[in-house]
Amino acid sequence: MTLASEPFVIEPQSDMDGPFRMLAGGDRTARQVSFGDGRLDPYAPGPPRHVHKNEDEAFHVIEGVMSFEVDGRRFEAGPGTLVWLPREHPHAFSNLSAEPVYLVGIIVPSGLEGMFEEHARYFSTLTGPPDEGALATISARYGVTILGPSLSGREPAEALAVEHPVGRPRSHP
Repeated sequence: MTLASEPFVIEPQSDMDGPFRMLAGGDRTARQVSFGDGRLDPYAPGPPRHVHKNEDEAFHVIEGVMSFEVDGRRFEAGPGTLVWLPREHPHAFSNLSAEPVYLVGIIVPSGLEGMFEEHARYFSTLTGPPDEGALATISARYGVTILGPSLSGREPAEALAVEHPVGRPRSHP
């Protein structure tokens, strides 16, 4: 199989206008995958609970502890943890801790770059809180359905059995 993309390198960047940034999208990867990163301040909310029709997501936590909810199950992911979020599994994530979080995200296949750009344009026009209906309309154009609010720090997190490198499950703190 021949791919139309060319090899590339993205040098470290310090410009981050919001909590998330696209590093390389489908225009660089022959529409195969998108790469991004995020830096969330302490107690920063993530996106509302949502479900993707067309894309799978993965997050690799580099620093801090990120709270996730997948299929109604809440857990925390610390440094070195990889979280796989297959399409059609409702999920949300937020930084509910007192420390900043840095993570890398991967979306397969690419295609949500347009949604992120539309959201950013919408947010740049706001003088008050966002209209949830407007966000839901933008998201729906890309096969993403908003299901509820962002994660709150009021619900307890539970440990997740994650795969140990040699295949034995271990409990993540």
